[in-house]
Amino acid sequence: MEQNVDKTAQSEHLQPLSKPVKSAPRAMILLCHGSADPEWTRPFVALQDMIAAKSPQTPVAIAYLDPAKPNFADVTAQLAATGVQEIIVAPIFLARGGHIKKDLPELVEAARTLHGLAFQVLPTIGEIDTLLEAIAGWVIHAAEVDQY
Repeated sequence: MEQNVDKTAQSEHLQPLSKPVKSAPRAMILLCHGSADPEWTRPFVALQDMIAAKSPQTPVAIAYLDPAKPNFADVTAQLAATGVQEIIVAPIFLARGGHIKKDLPELVEAARTLHGLAFQVLPTIGEIDTLLEAIAGWVIHAAEVDQY
């Protein structure tokens, strides 16, 4: 299977499920939109690495909606095959648009039905006050020091 990811952007973790997953009861999926540009994946891989470093006992995978691979169905199938029973989905989206309101519930239900997995879907980034405050602080700081 050819992967649409820049090799320098791949982590040692499950990006994009390039290594076998050790059996664990829970796993995390960072759900991202996707892009044909392989450089686009870099911040998501960095986030995956940070999470994996802080929670090494929990497999962390990235799944894309389109057009990048792997997709949500492929990742959930691979995690289920390793014995994972519960998946925490972190939608790395700023707001609850069509993908989160319509596509994600359909993907979760399909994986739940097919693999018997339990899911916990976290809120989007824009629904978390501390994250919005961090973004606001960054914007204000960048504007004050003319950093960007």
